[in-house]
Amino acid sequence: MANAGAEGPVARRSSVKIMIGLAAIVIVALFASANFMVLDYSIRQANDFVATSEKTLVKNEFRQQIEQVVLYQSGMSVWDRGFDELADGSFSDDFIRRELRDWLWSDFGFSWTVFTKPGEETVLAVHNRHVVRPQEADQLLYWVSDLTKRAEAAYYAALSRTRDGWLLAKPAESGGVLSPTLAQINVTGMRMIDGTMSIIVVQSVVPKRLFIPDARKKPVLLVTVKPITAKMLVNSEQRLGIRDLGFLPITTEDSDLLLTGVGGDAFNPMAASWRPNRPGSFVWSMAMPQITALVAIFVVVMGFVALKFASTVRALERSEARNAYLACHDALTGLLNRSGFDDAMKKLLDKDTRPFAVFAVDLDQFKAVNDRHGHAAGDAVLRTIASRFLGRVAEKGVVARLGGDEFAVLLPGMTDRQALLDLANGLVRDAQIPIPFGGQLLAVGSSAGIAVYPDHGRTVHDLMVVADTALYTAKNGGRNRAVFASPEEDNAAKDIGIVYPRHAIVGPGLAS
Repeated sequence: MANAGAEGPVARRSSVKIMIGLAAIVIVALFASANFMVLDYSIRQANDFVATSEKTLVKNEFRQQIEQVVLYQSGMSVWDRGFDELADGSFSDDFIRRELRDWLWSDFGFSWTVFTKPGEETVLAVHNRHVVRPQEADQLLYWVSDLTKRAEAAYYAALSRTRDGWLLAKPAESGGVLSPTLAQINVTGMRMIDGTMSIIVVQSVVPKRLFIPDARKKPVLLVTVKPITAKMLVNSEQRLGIRDLGFLPITTEDSDLLLTGVGGDAFNPMAASWRPNRPGSFVWSMAMPQITALVAIFVVVMGFVALKFASTVRALERSEARNAYLACHDALTGLLNRSGFDDAMKKLLDKDTRPFAVFAVDLDQFKAVNDRHGHAAGDAVLRTIASRFLGRVAEKGVVARLGGDEFAVLLPGMTDRQALLDLANGLVRDAQIPIPFGGQLLAVGSSAGIAVYPDHGRTVHDLMVVADTALYTAKNGGRNRAVFASPEEDNAAKDIGIVYPRHAIVGPGLAS
């Protein structure tokens, strides 16, 4: 009986041990499952966050490339000489050779340059620097017919009747625009042309004065095709930190690729594709072995999971901080970009407490360096110039790269003309110092325009228009110099866009 009585407590203890063991197993299993779910969710969130950020960056990258092509093309489509050349319906041989074949091909790399009248025969077609029969452009015009129709409609919509002709309307001014306003009659798209994804820009050929005589009302459309080359894609990959950037049909199903539409062209069946960065896979490969090994030890597992979860959160925070930085900084030079500079000016304008100055600075002969020595040399020049400008401005203000070889400087509290001219001329001299690269010296120059708030404007747009006006005067006056805009130029700039100051104060730089 004694033995029987002893077996009861032993049996009960054994049962409790089994229940505790089972409970411990259940708790450990639940704990492991909960941590697995948290880790898996964090991984998916990290991957989704990076994918969303990369899509935005890719779209912005191609939007900037399209804007550059529009600027290139506007040099021909919004040009008095080009408009006058078409007065008799054709171009002279010298104009074709100098301006269309040599200039547009060598400077901008357009594969097609086509002048066409809607519903009529093509006026001129230039393909890869060679003038071809107008009929050879028919296939191109067929594939971009929707763009030409939209461009023609935009042209007519922008016309308003005057006493002796027609005037092209310009868009309403916006305080958030830093570049000069032009008539919005261009239409852009991205299409597969000659087997290569290309940027298409279509715009009516108009004079800079925007006045169209009655006899010239029917437009001549300029169609330009800029191929997106492998080198352009490689440069974009380097700027964005992605791999295998290219184009695939929108129906592609590949879990290893991300696709996003670019260019805003509904008729483009292709989408930008690339292999995304996946921080989640790295987190998973690092965390899973440790979680599996330590899942039997509850406390260790808890400590390990807490550490890995914190690491994941830190990775997300670093990724978010990096993306926030890239949103307002130039990836090549580390300077503020156009958006960041715009925000900085708006903050000063919102305070409305004290005057400030703004410089518009543009490098001279920079394109020649790019063409002769390659984009790597151009990037080296931009980084060096940016560093010199930062050193020169120091704590006085901020320096930004607005795009290409365009820079800007914001100087809170500075209004003394001589001090501003001295500083601007210092920037001009900094740019003229040769830059070593690849065993040779690269030489560029710069020109600068100066505007002051509130003398030259009370909005971001007005101030930048006046500064750009002064910059163009510096360039037309021989380059390598700084020009201080006069107060009366503010009204002229608002009325007709970019004009040349008539009473500017000029500070010469070093001899070019």
